Amino acid sequence: MRIVLVFLSVLILAFFQKAERDPRLVGRWMMLFTKDSNGEIIKDEFYGKKYIETYTKDGKYILDPQFLRDDMKSSGNKEPLDYSLIPTFSWGTINNEILIIDTSQGSQQVRYGFSGDTLLLGYSNGNTRFLLKRK
Repeated sequence: MRIVLVFLSVLILAFFQKAERDPRLVGRWMMLFTKDSNGEIIKDEFYGKKYIETYTKDGKYILDPQFLRDDMKSSGNKEPLDYSLIPTFSWGTINNEILIIDTSQGSQQVRYGFSGDTLLLGYSNGNTRFLLKRK
């Protein structure tokens, strides 16, 4: 019974928690590289491409269309990218440490932090992505 009460309490708190947006995330961020859980740089088809991610004040998260195009190619899709069909995602934060990206297929939570003008995104698989703030 206690487990059910604790579970319900957590659900209620999550439901009523005010959506936040850490203002430090707002802006354009250029992808530098990703490190795996061993601290090694991952040199895949996305390495060195300098994709831009944008976090707007009103909560929109915009992916670089070139990233989407390259992702489609790596998945074997040879069709040209229809830029009008690029989805817009939304973002929010929890306690200035968890980034939430909402998509049509659900949401993803990622730990984040800063080192100077570099944004670090920590994923559940142990990978860490490094992005540089653009002016």
